[in-house]
Amino acid sequence: MDYLKRTWADISLDNLNHNYQQLRAKIPSGCRLLGVVKADAYGHGAVPISRHLCELGAEFLAVSNLEEAMQLRRGGIRRPILILGYTPPAYARDLVAMGLRQEVHSLEYARALHEELKGSERRLKVHIKLDTGMSRLGFFAYDHPKTVEELKEVAQMPKLLIEGIFMHFPVADSIDGADANFTHTQFERFTQMLSALKGVGIEPEIRHCCNSGATILYPEYALDMVRPGIATYGVLPSEDLRGMIDLRPVMSLRSTIFQIRDFEPNITISYGRTYTTEDPARIAVVGIGYADGFPRSLSSNVSFLLHGRRVPQVGRICMDMCMVDITRVPEAKVGDVVTVFGEDGGDSIEVTSLANRLGTIPYELMCGINKRIPRIYLNGEDETEVLQYIV
Repeated sequence: MDYLKRTWADISLDNLNHNYQQLRAKIPSGCRLLGVVKADAYGHGAVPISRHLCELGAEFLAVSNLEEAMQLRRGGIRRPILILGYTPPAYARDLVAMGLRQEVHSLEYARALHEELKGSERRLKVHIKLDTGMSRLGFFAYDHPKTVEELKEVAQMPKLLIEGIFMHFPVADSIDGADANFTHTQFERFTQMLSALKGVGIEPEIRHCCNSGATILYPEYALDMVRPGIATYGVLPSEDLRGMIDLRPVMSLRSTIFQIRDFEPNITISYGRTYTTEDPARIAVVGIGYADGFPRSLSSNVSFLLHGRRVPQVGRICMDMCMVDITRVPEAKVGDVVTVFGEDGGDSIEVTSLANRLGTIPYELMCGINKRIPRIYLNGEDETEVLQYIV
């Protein structure tokens, strides 16, 4: 397929399928799986990934906002979509028209949505967000009397239909004792609130709380649906879970060599003259920089794969390029593929290892892959689709 072979991301649909099946195997039969495709499917391309997850059998999808939901609808995705973040009440009728589900985190918000829907013939399906300890959005799950009274009012609003109820775990991917106890406490708060609501006749059809960590570590908490995010894309949410599930990275980031030159010792490389050759060196210019989402703060602190061998990046990373010492790969030539993260020749570089060097998480790196980088979807080695944001 036709695309500019400067820098691109390979997206393995085989690995996506593998991860989906691994996650399905963790949860009880009949439990639904929601595909989290917010933030452009964690940088993997929201519409193609959503389409493939639907083909695999995902019953729901989730996004962060209305714009992301509209993108999926325009892309032909008809599966139920849950908006996990805030939508201004003025757009309530748009939510209904597109058949979207909206999280509701407060009585005030529910009232505002309902007010906007007065006169509408259809109801908006909502999922109630309970705060069991994340301390972000939600009705307090540990203030039963007040919350029950508030949700009784929501349940009586004729233009809102409570389809689901959910919560979020902040440390379910940790095996630390205190974190495990906190996760158990959160689940207890959630189930206690479910019991209290059942006592007043409120029984949402879909109860869900498991993110990636909880799906892997606490599958007994699956209830009616799970919401694995990062694990779907083949990355563990934390090192604590290594060995507990077989995941395969869906994304590999690759670039190409623009130029190769030989330098004598004591030659400085790139901006700031922060790197100086100690011996004769063969330096390649590679077509990836911080404008592509490859952080400048990784300068001279990372290696790439070239012909299956590790080669160090040297000097400061530039906006559109960086330099690599390829002295130990004499056969390298202009146009050769360089792997930033992913597999090549039996070796691999995990995106998690780059995140660790930055003191961040792999979510941030993958979500930061710039839109000028095309995503190439692969079945085996066959390119099935190319997503180009800039054409």
